[in-house]
Amino acid sequence: MNESRRNILLYLLGGASVVIITAGLRESAGWLNPVLMAGFLALLLQPLVVRLRKLGVAGGGAVALVVFALVIAGLLLAGFVGVSMRQVAGELPGYSERMQGLMRSITGMLSARGIDAGQYLDNALQGPQLGRMLLGVVGAIATTFGNMLLTLFIFAFMLGGMWEMERRASRRARDHSPLAARFLAFSDTLRGYIGVRAVLGLVAAVLDYIVLLVLGVDHALLWAVLSFILSFVPNIGFTLSLVPPTLLALLEGGWVPALIVFAAYNIINTVIDNVIGPRFVGKQMQISALLSFLSVIFWAWVLGPTGAILAVPLTVLVRDLTFGPADPPDIAPPQPVKSSTVSASAGTAG
Repeated sequence: MNESRRNILLYLLGGASVVIITAGLRESAGWLNPVLMAGFLALLLQPLVVRLRKLGVAGGGAVALVVFALVIAGLLLAGFVGVSMRQVAGELPGYSERMQGLMRSITGMLSARGIDAGQYLDNALQGPQLGRMLLGVVGAIATTFGNMLLTLFIFAFMLGGMWEMERRASRRARDHSPLAARFLAFSDTLRGYIGVRAVLGLVAAVLDYIVLLVLGVDHALLWAVLSFILSFVPNIGFTLSLVPPTLLALLEGGWVPALIVFAAYNIINTVIDNVIGPRFVGKQMQISALLSFLSVIFWAWVLGPTGAILAVPLTVLVRDLTFGPADPPDIAPPQPVKSSTVSASAGTAG
């Protein structure tokens, strides 16, 4: 009876600890997100530094080259998306008449069912509501830019300190750290997961681009690039990538092209995410599709958009640090039998 009460008490204490830690993570998400993103980038790009050092580049120079390459890639991607989005925003006034016609048809349809949505839509698309929405978007962009700079700064220092983790992860080191070894083992898993997600996302983005190109939807390359970027957010990213091209197809060609885009996106991403993806992602991360979906909801609630992006790696990291990675069985190769051993055994038997 005492043992049963002790177990119940341990479970209660463990549950209370989880609640307290979760609340602390949620409250500190503002400064924790750049640290987590920088840490995952450092684990992901650490092999590049190792390779550059093997080629004779000094440690500081290797880190600087990797950081510089990351900055250039980020600027090119941000520049392309920014310029394309500006072009889309400049073309929006040309769709105003079609938008008004669409709103009239929607409000008429809702009014026929007893729902008066006309006043709400007018208030949402003009005046103070629109101003507050634009201010919110500008504030979000400014916050994101500031977080990116902070993440890059932290990433450079973390990447420079990865060699110390490598040294302590070695069993030959006097101050060997099992925790460092687990982190490096997790980095291999992380790179495999990111590689799989990148290949699957690229395939889906190319197919989406072909569909949009055939239908003549404007800025097809932009929506394909956004589809690839958002493919790293499991489950939720697909929905976010679906809305803009479907809406643009609706404004340009009407309901039929919009329904084709909607159906094509769903078929492509359903096959890749639910048929092909789980075979490879589950093999890399050893995590079920249900747990992957629930982890996105949980970490997005705790950390926001960064949590949604890092949901699966964070879940696997917590699992590995708590229970240890699932190691393969230690089956050594057969050793050859020495003649001295055979002779000694025969002598003993005699």
